[in-house]
Order: sequence, then C-alpha cells, then structure tokens
Amino acid sequence: MKNWKRLMALLLSGAMALPLFACNTTAKPTAGDPSDAPSAAVSGKPAASASPEIVADLSQPVLEFSAGVSPADTLLTINGEEVPADLTLYWLSYTCYYFMSQYGVYGMSMADYQDQLLDDAVSICASEVLLRQRAAQLGCLPTDAQAEQARAEMEGDPDTLALFRESYGLTDQSIEYLFLADAYYENMLAAVTHEPSEEELMDYLSGKGMYRVKHILLKTVDDNRQPLPDDVVAQKKAQAEDFLSQLQKAEDMPALFDRLMNEHSEDGRDDKGALYAPDGYLATPGQMVPEFEEVGQALKPGELSGVVETDYGYHILLGLSLAPLTDEEKAQYQQEYRPDALRDQAAQWQEEAEITRSDALSKLNVADFYARMNAYQRALEEKNAPAESDAVG
Repeated sequence: MKNWKRLMALLLSGAMALPLFACNTTAKPTAGDPSDAPSAAVSGKPAASASPEIVADLSQPVLEFSAGVSPADTLLTINGEEVPADLTLYWLSYTCYYFMSQYGVYGMSMADYQDQLLDDAVSICASEVLLRQRAAQLGCLPTDAQAEQARAEMEGDPDTLALFRESYGLTDQSIEYLFLADAYYENMLAAVTHEPSEEELMDYLSGKGMYRVKHILLKTVDDNRQPLPDDVVAQKKAQAEDFLSQLQKAEDMPALFDRLMNEHSEDGRDDKGALYAPDGYLATPGQMVPEFEEVGQALKPGELSGVVETDYGYHILLGLSLAPLTDEEKAQYQQEYRPDALRDQAAQWQEEAEITRSDALSKLNVADFYARMNAYQRALEEKNAPAESDAVG
C-alpha cells in the first residue's frame, strides 16, 4: 500500500506525538475501527498473567489466548458504530510494538505506560473510523476501481493474509478494511483540503513555529565537539562581541552582516570554502539547539540578536522573512500542507465524537496482552518452521 506511511502519519497525529518507523501492511501492526456504546459481550478472560515463560495454547485463536475475546466482540464504539475487537487489538498491538521498538531498547517498561498505549490505540481507531464516517457523509467512498485494486492487492499477497489471519486474528472483512485505507485517505484528502495560496502557506509555516535566520558562528569546539582551550574561547567571545558592536553601529547592517558572515563564520562550508547556507536557514522547531531556536523564533525580519552562546560556540543571528520560498521549499511545504490540514480536521472530529470503551477494554492489561500475543506468534512460527523448511528444500 504505497501511501500507508502517510496514512499512519495522519492516524497517529492525534495519538502518539512520535516519529514513525517505516511500515506497511506486512509490518508488525496496522488497522483500526470504533463506535458509541459497546454491545457484544467479550468471550472470556485470558489465563494467568504475563511472564517470560508464557506457554502459548495454539488450540485457541490468538485473540482468545491473548485477550480473552473473539474477533467479532465489540471493545469500542464511535458515534454509535461498533468496532470489532480484531481491529481494536490490532491497533493496540501496533502501539505496543512501536513503543518497544523505540523505547524498549532503553529499558523503558511497557507496564509503566499501559494507559497511554491504550489511549493511543483508541485514538488511532477513532481517527480511522471517523475518516470513513465523514467519507460516507461527503459521498467520497472508495470507487469500484479502488475497491477492486484493494482486493487485488490483498489476494495477491497470501503471506500477508496468513499473517493477519493467524498471528493477529483478523477476519477477512477486517483485512479488506485495512487494504482500503489508502482509498479513503486519498478521497478525503481531495474532498476536504485544497492547494494553499501563498498567504495560506506562509500562515501554515508560521503556525508550525518555523523561522528563517542567518548567523555568524565562532566555534568553541573542534570538529569532534571537544572544547577548545580557554584562551581560544575567550578570543572567540571577544571577536563575537566586536562583530556585534560593528553591526549595531553600521549604516548598512545587512551588508556588513553578510560580509562578516562570509569572511569569518565557522559554520559548514564546502570544499571551496563557501558557506553551505549563505542565504540563511529555514528552520523547524527542534531542528536547532534550544538557545539558537529561542532567539531565532523571536527575531523579526531585519532584527539583530545579541551574542548567543550554544554548545557549538558564539552566534550572532539576523532575522529574515519566511518569504520568498525557494522553488524546492515551496514544493516541499505545499506537499505537507494538505496532509496536515486533514490531520487537523481528524483531530477536530475526534474531539467532537462520542467514543465509548467496553469494560473489557478498559480493564485489559496491555503488557500482559502484548506478551501473550508475542508468545503465541513465536509458537506459531516454530510450528510452521518445519513446513517452511520443507517447502524451501
């Protein structure tokens, strides 16, 4: 599914404010769907609590073993629409996998973040279901051609079908639901967003906290980020203060700034000695070190900073206007504008939605569920391994 990563960005935007790892429908988790007041009763309770020695019972379906539910049980409703348990738990497995892949390596425990992980999964489900509900209201459901393409992709990938059915307990109906995700996303993107005007694009960038600055840098560390001798650092500070004094007194401050920057700045240069960014940096929040960013965001176009000290050295910044954008910048941010607009719409829909969790979902031990699902999947892989080896031989 070529647009899966963009779809995931939309769905996760209201849930996990985290970068996404590359994924597609064959990656660990995916999918979702919710409603208003849960109706179907859950099938039962999973046995025992999670432990490193969980013994998987492959005679049970995976969702019954890991969460005590069947795929058709309702764990969530959104605006009166019931969401089957298989989709809800698939999104939960995604949030768990994401957490462990990003933070488990640092020793962070899933048990300490269970509530957040469940909230994230519910938010993803809600975003997906609400997107489809709005598509129905606006008359932009998948076309016959899009539906046929989704079915062809699904039927043409038997390994993924087997993974979804056996390892995640998804029904064929829910699998098709996942494969239609791109169609819904593209149709809604066309229906509720538009290409931004120049003014809208500038407002968009400002709203993202973006800023453009030039700077003169006198480094106090070497190329390995090791501190320079104290006397050298003192000389750099005095030089920065001298440059600032010259700039403050200059009749043509921007021209002098450019001359000092090109002659003395120790920012990155190419093999010919030219600065990499002589026209300044168009920076997003978090791109620069905090001291630099705080000053850069506060500067008005044409405004000069004082001497700003960071871990890299002493900077003098000159505020610039966001406009005009280069052709490359304009193309990049026009491409980002519409998905972000749809994300904002999805966040608003979710705020207005009636979302109800079943008692079974609210009481679910997330770490236990994920440990049991992993144990089941490992046992399934071991069971299928001989057959796979025979097939290869």
